[in-house]
Amino acid sequence: MTQPLGKLEALTGLYQAVAAVRPFLTTSDEQAALQLIEETMVRLADSAPPLASGLKQFDATRLHHLLQITGPELAAELLARLTEDLTATEAKLAKGAGDLDWKALREGSHVLISLSGSVGAISLQEMAESLNAIAHARDHGALDRLMPPLAGELAVLIRLIRSTKPPEGSAA
Repeated sequence: MTQPLGKLEALTGLYQAVAAVRPFLTTSDEQAALQLIEETMVRLADSAPPLASGLKQFDATRLHHLLQITGPELAAELLARLTEDLTATEAKLAKGAGDLDWKALREGSHVLISLSGSVGAISLQEMAESLNAIAHARDHGALDRLMPPLAGELAVLIRLIRSTKPPEGSAA
């Protein structure tokens, strides 16, 4: 396991713990303390800001496993391809939402379901599944509500993949 990915896994666990305790912290002082913890996690994550402001559910072990089975020789190529595919999907979904192109939204949601699931972006995968249902139903209101958080998580995932360093050493 590379150190950046190990750090990301640990911070993901911390973020999940913060998310679990959030409903029980109701006073403004408790919420302010939680905000400080989240800001600190972002600083600790360096180039991985999704922990506090993007990916609500992320299983870093999926990305780690994908990189391990790919091996160090092809991991950089895999990360580049993931970045390319996610960026193309981001553009397709943005255009599809702007034009109300339901076919493009269905197609883009299928790609996003697969990519986000394979790298562990669980909340993004769930939103992509919702987007697919919304596109089938041609529900303008639901689309308007879903696209901002989906676009936000997708942008964070792209930054995360770009900042991930391939594992070094021999193949797993």
